[in-house]
Amino acid sequence: MNIDRVSQGVQLAANVGVILSIMVLAYQIGEQRELMKAQNRTAAASEVIGLLVSEATDEGLVSAVRRSFDGEELSPDDRFRLDRISRAYLRYFANLHYQYRNGLYDEEEFRVARVGLKGRLSRPGVAAMWCDTEEGYSREFVAEVERLLPPGSSCAKGAEPR
Repeated sequence: MNIDRVSQGVQLAANVGVILSIMVLAYQIGEQRELMKAQNRTAAASEVIGLLVSEATDEGLVSAVRRSFDGEELSPDDRFRLDRISRAYLRYFANLHYQYRNGLYDEEEFRVARVGLKGRLSRPGVAAMWCDTEEGYSREFVAEVERLLPPGSSCAKGAEPR
């Protein structure tokens, strides 16, 4: 009987050890998730800073953006520059959306990103460019963008032209 009690005591201690190990593992997973969130936020900030710097320092792009907003005629090179920077921003926003959907970007930060995306989509020619490229994005991101397009805009067949 003494051996049975010792055996039960050892089993109990082993079970407590397993439970404690699981609790430590759960804590470590939570900490890792927070670290991943911080790393994703840093990467996203670096990415958008790079886009903003390129937009501010590339004289051809600066000129094309200004003339686009002023409604001036754009050369094929200007349209190409605007198309490329718009596609880069859309990829940036698609990445943020993916991180948000997977819990690595919080609601408040993504709310601000939506405002930025909505502003980007309201720029001359961006909504039309979006419609030309939307097939290259996830269904979830396409649905998000459709809600943010300027009033009267839609990529659906038969929609009003932009």
